Amino acid sequence: MRQLPSRYLGALKPQEIAFIRQTFSLSQRDLAKALNVSPATVSRWESGSNEPTGLQGEVLRALHSTALDATAKNDAAKQAAIGGLIALGVGAMIFYLLTREQS
Repeated sequence: MRQLPSRYLGALKPQEIAFIRQTFSLSQRDLAKALNVSPATVSRWESGSNEPTGLQGEVLRALHSTALDATAKNDAAKQAAIGGLIALGVGAMIFYLLTREQS
């Protein structure tokens, strides 16, 4: 069984979820739609009153890692492209995360 890198383990902090949205220019509604949750759920994640679990938690951890990578490389084109994939929905987002080159 493949083990996840340590950057994928543990709960995300509220500011890390907001960082994902800011990096990829997403509204709470956009992120909620992609993860099949309500905008109120994203708001609770960002306020710290609740935390993402299950598939949503895993996808958010992968997105956070991708956001860190894109901002470290100051890659605005990559940020815009990924934001567009996220807005298209979770299927496109998961496909990207699973097929991208690991650095």
